[in-house]
Amino acid sequence: MLKRNKAIFLVLPLLVLAGIAVFLCCSNREGFTGSRVKNPDAYLLDIEKMNGTDLHTLELHEGDVLQIQFETKKGSLYMEIKAPDGTTVYRGNGRETTAFTVNIRESGVYTIVVEAQRAKGIIHVQLEAAGCRWKEGLHKIAAKSETLSSYGYRLS
Repeated sequence: MLKRNKAIFLVLPLLVLAGIAVFLCCSNREGFTGSRVKNPDAYLLDIEKMNGTDLHTLELHEGDVLQIQFETKKGSLYMEIKAPDGTTVYRGNGRETTAFTVNIRESGVYTIVVEAQRAKGIIHVQLEAAGCRWKEGLHKIAAKSETLSSYGYRLS
């Protein structure tokens, strides 16, 4: 009986340590749970749980504006936006400023790199210029419509 108790006291801590090791290994493996959208004009991550790295590229033009919402709710999130020449135009962790814009000074392909460790949060990077150009187009159409109607023409 005494030998049996000794064996239990020796084996039980080893099993607990093995369980902890398995848990730590599994909780750090790469993975993503949530919603991920990668479009030519947007990169949207609604992260429930993320470990690892994700990349997306956007073809941008000088004068474009990126509207960014970046919030880390849990764990560690890091985002970097790189210009075509490799310089960093933004780098942050989503804890200080959560809504901001980035002005694009050079045309080309921009790379967005997201690194996460046991993270939960939101990263929305959207091209603001596309919406502005669309609205400008509507204003031009409305102005032409008013001009034409003053000459007796009607758009329908």
